[in-house]
Amino acid sequence: MRIYELGFILKPDLPAEEAQASVDGVKKSLTDGGAKIDKVDDWGKRRLAYRVRGFWNGQYVFIQYSIKDATSLTREVERRLRVADNIIKYMTIRIDEDLKRLKKAKTRRAKRAPRLAAKTAARAAETARPKPTTPGRPKPERPGDGGPAAGAA
Repeated sequence: MRIYELGFILKPDLPAEEAQASVDGVKKSLTDGGAKIDKVDDWGKRRLAYRVRGFWNGQYVFIQYSIKDATSLTREVERRLRVADNIIKYMTIRIDEDLKRLKKAKTRRAKRAPRLAAKTAARAAETARPKPTTPGRPKPERPGDGGPAAGAA
């Protein structure tokens, strides 16, 4: 199962009904192609980083969908987005590989956690224990320290 995230930006001056109709059209084309829509995020109107097709603002919409094995669906949906008048920019990202990588990292972290906790406990016990003092060289005497040389003067 492949999981994709489709993000697109609608024109900022669209009425709410037309914007919702555009989102519903994209959702319909995905479901007609055999995709299952997992999540729809409407971020609302935001400022763009740079001007796109003469607009400084846009309405951001993200749709996460999963599909078995139809790579032509993504191409078809992107073709429809390219010719749509209400959509000024779009991008499709495959995120299932990232999700697998995150899951694998979590399992590795979970395996490593007991060893790391044991190491941390050992270090804490070692620092809490007083260190034995070893006899070292005597400190050199300096003039004016009040040592034997000071009494002779």
